[in-house]
Amino acid sequence: MKKFLIFIFINFFIFSIVFAQEKPNVEVITPQAEEVKSQKIKDLIYFPVPYIPVLKDLEYQAENSALLRTGGVLTGMLVFKGKYTLKSLVEFYKVQMINQGWEEIGAFSSKITFIAYKRPEGTAFISISQGWYYAELRIVVMLSGIKQ
Repeated sequence: MKKFLIFIFINFFIFSIVFAQEKPNVEVITPQAEEVKSQKIKDLIYFPVPYIPVLKDLEYQAENSALLRTGGVLTGMLVFKGKYTLKSLVEFYKVQMINQGWEEIGAFSSKITFIAYKRPEGTAFISISQGWYYAELRIVVMLSGIKQ
């Protein structure tokens, strides 16, 4: 019994040392609009996260969205709704993501259209679904090396 208690104590001591190490600083942020470089589309889009354009008249759904910044890593999901057709949003992202330096790595459609992109800083997934009166856009992003 004594050996068992010593064994438990040693394991508890080792686990407490391992888990007591300093955790990285995690910050939940609200996206800020960034200036668009192209004058032609300046009034139409903004960038809530680097390299990913969003049409200004899409309504941001804060209650369904979250971004986490841990050091130089930015990850999370942004949700938007707007009066667009599924086809028009798909066309927008197929053109604009390539213009921002993304490479399309896969896509499929059913009730939801899903497009996956990559670039050296990370990956992004665009999900678009059509409702009765609106389209819903979900952007899932994982980027590293992002300055605060």
